[in-house]
Amino acid sequence: MTSSRPTVTRGLYGFAASQPSNSILRSWERCAAMGAGLHADPNPMPAPELAERREQHARILETARPELDTLAGLVAGAHGVVLLADPTGLILQEAGSTDFLRKAERVALRPGVSWAESLRGTNAIGTALHDGAAVRVHGNEHFLRCNHILSCHAAPIRSPRGEIMGVLDISSEASSLQDYALGLAQMCARQIGNRLLDTADGRLHRLVFQRQPSLLDSAERAILLLEDDRIVGANEAALQLLGGDWSLLHGSIDAWIEGWSRLDDTPKPVMTAAGLPLVATLRHGKSPAIRPLAAPAAPRAARPGRSRPAGQEPMQYDLGSVASASLRPAADALDAGLAVLLQGETGVGKEVFARRLHALSGYRAGPFVAVNCGALPESLVEAELFGYEGGAFTGARREGSLGRLREAHGGVLFLDEIGDMPLALQTRLLRALQEREVQPLGSNKRIPVDFALLSATNQDLAAMLAQGSFRSDLFYRLQDYRVCLPPLRRRQDLRGFVRREFERLGGLERAMSLSDSALDALAGHAWPGNYRELRAVLRGLLFLKPAGSLLQAADLPPGLGQAAAAGEPGAGPASPGGAPARGEAAGGRSLREWNSQLILRVLGECGNNVSHAAGVLGIHRSTLHRYLARRKQGPHALIAPRENS
Repeated sequence: MTSSRPTVTRGLYGFAASQPSNSILRSWERCAAMGAGLHADPNPMPAPELAERREQHARILETARPELDTLAGLVAGAHGVVLLADPTGLILQEAGSTDFLRKAERVALRPGVSWAESLRGTNAIGTALHDGAAVRVHGNEHFLRCNHILSCHAAPIRSPRGEIMGVLDISSEASSLQDYALGLAQMCARQIGNRLLDTADGRLHRLVFQRQPSLLDSAERAILLLEDDRIVGANEAALQLLGGDWSLLHGSIDAWIEGWSRLDDTPKPVMTAAGLPLVATLRHGKSPAIRPLAAPAAPRAARPGRSRPAGQEPMQYDLGSVASASLRPAADALDAGLAVLLQGETGVGKEVFARRLHALSGYRAGPFVAVNCGALPESLVEAELFGYEGGAFTGARREGSLGRLREAHGGVLFLDEIGDMPLALQTRLLRALQEREVQPLGSNKRIPVDFALLSATNQDLAAMLAQGSFRSDLFYRLQDYRVCLPPLRRRQDLRGFVRREFERLGGLERAMSLSDSALDALAGHAWPGNYRELRAVLRGLLFLKPAGSLLQAADLPPGLGQAAAAGEPGAGPASPGGAPARGEAAGGRSLREWNSQLILRVLGECGNNVSHAAGVLGIHRSTLHRYLARRKQGPHALIAPRENS
């Protein structure tokens, strides 16, 4: 429902107050063109959704807390409130005068309501967002008549990359015009932005400068974030002093400030390229290179058949309510001596589930031995599983080998990708599982073993039975109890999970955030590679985008979300370590280039150490080797190869 409002003309608008600013006039023209799209009485967002939105913007809420607390005390005495809105205009937080809060609720000035200009007409929050600048909207300068009781002053809060992270607003009754409020909102918004810069990635250098030494600790201080000599973050004070705009990002600091490299914590004089004298300090970061993701400290050779490279921890994440609810029953089955079979698409987290199952079971004090049946060289598979005596074959170790089944004694044996086991070996494996005895190669002795059995596959074993590529007796031995792990796209909390996983992987550390548009695109993707593909995409964003970025949908790999939009699960694009795309969808070539850029950057930062780079990327070393081999064949082989599990 819309309220009545005056006709917009090119002349004065009949405002009771002084002539409005040009920004107010332009806003009224935009609102008049919207027709009946404005809401005088909007419905607030449900509490669970508001809690999710607050969690999404937890960083800006926490960063702004000191200013919100201070302003709440200041404006309460003037019967006002302070509000913090997200980049869409949705109010996240309010504080201040209890009396005015009750009056503000009558016009929906409260958390959970969006004050975007397209919904609430001309108002300080929405117009500041539209223009990207501070604005005061007083009394009947508001487009909707119901909002004429308000006097609002808002200023955008910018990230180190220049994106708007939120809006700080000071509102009160229109009967008393507070001349100081707009300047106060601007100053506090700048302080919040400066704190975002101060708490950004500690591995970046911070160059602080101003015209006078006394201003280096003030809200007016200019700040640049540097990666080596490249500018990767700034505040508006820096842009003003340098006479530039946000396009200076990615450029060299040498083009803007002379003599910066000799700076330290002590203020020293420097000169801008335009000849303006300044005083500056430089706080060096912990490392000149950006490494948002942990990597193995020392690469080690991976043993054949391991489900992951040595030294690299398996993926850790919340598997969702459906999979989590299956843990306890599966652990009870394992403790009862039943063989448990995990089924699910590539990348759904079968090994993560298996390890948590081991930790929950009565076998938790024993070893967890994971064997990737698809990665075992066929010529070595028997020796790897059953062990061998010293000198049993050419190349055998002098001391022999226990084999994976004996290593699992007293714990859990996890046979990952059991569907890829060669048919000839299935008979011997079945015998060992039934008799719980192992005969090493080159030995005539049978050695008893005792372990719980877990298996996993992304294949349809029943179909393989019909085709004769999997033994029926082994199939029935493996599946006393079956657990089906759902694909990532079926998670009810997918949007929230994507955001939490991004923060866990390094988003919080690097002061990076996902915008609503980016979260919507990520949550709408079909994820044929499931958790592995998602993690690869998020790692790529952390590596390829600068610290402090507010990532938009346009920053995502090309074509992301196309499969979801087309309703075709499994047909989405590939990511390193995930499933490849089927065919050449729109944007496929540029997606391969995106993957290639990520891999090559990680390789460069790891000194071209393949084992180290694979650990950072979260993929098998063999996968990276295959990618590099394909890359040598030409540009058409740049897509990352498929990896099992």
